[in-house]
Amino acid sequence: MAGVIPKDKLGGFQRWNIGSLDENTQALSVADTAPPSIASASTVPQATEARTTHSQATLDELQRSHEAARAEGYSTGYREGLEAAQQAMAITAAESSAQFAELLGNLHISLAHLDQHIAEQLLDLALEVAAQVLRGTIRTRPELLLPVIREAVAALPLHHAHVILRMNPADSPLIREQIGEQLAQTGTQIIDDPAISPGGCLLTAGTSEIDATIETRWKRVLESIGTTPSEWMNQP
Repeated sequence: MAGVIPKDKLGGFQRWNIGSLDENTQALSVADTAPPSIASASTVPQATEARTTHSQATLDELQRSHEAARAEGYSTGYREGLEAAQQAMAITAAESSAQFAELLGNLHISLAHLDQHIAEQLLDLALEVAAQVLRGTIRTRPELLLPVIREAVAALPLHHAHVILRMNPADSPLIREQIGEQLAQTGTQIIDDPAISPGGCLLTAGTSEIDATIETRWKRVLESIGTTPSEWMNQP
């Protein structure tokens, strides 16, 4: 019969049973599944290492970004702070300069007032000295009244009426002695008047009057130097 193997050609054989088939199937399953398990086990550390490396890179990048941001923030803050400080210094300098200029202006004004005050004091002193000298001169040199009288008489109009010369009784004796006759020829009458201060005289001729008293002459001197006469009217 075709397809049948003769017995004498069969070698050793083993009885097959269902259990043997199950064992072979299990062995095959173990053999087929073993490599993926081993491969999976070896892949886990690599994946973990990759994740760790990626995480470290991310941390390093974040650290660098943080450092860069902090450096930029410090630079910006420093620059802004420096600009603010410079502006504040400029404002302070301007205010100080203005205050210094105002101080100098006030100082100049004070010095000007001081100079004016000193000048006024010096003028007062000079006038006081002049008044003292004038009083002393009048007492010791009554003859100084002579040129004053001559000048007053010469200032009268050519055709004048009766002339009256008033003077202090202390001065009249010397005047009568020195120019009494000359005055009499011009029709001038000498009258003693205690109201006239020594060293001065008052000459009248009709409606004309020449005031040569010490007070009036002193007033003219004060007016010529710009001083208020009322403050020194009674000095001589």
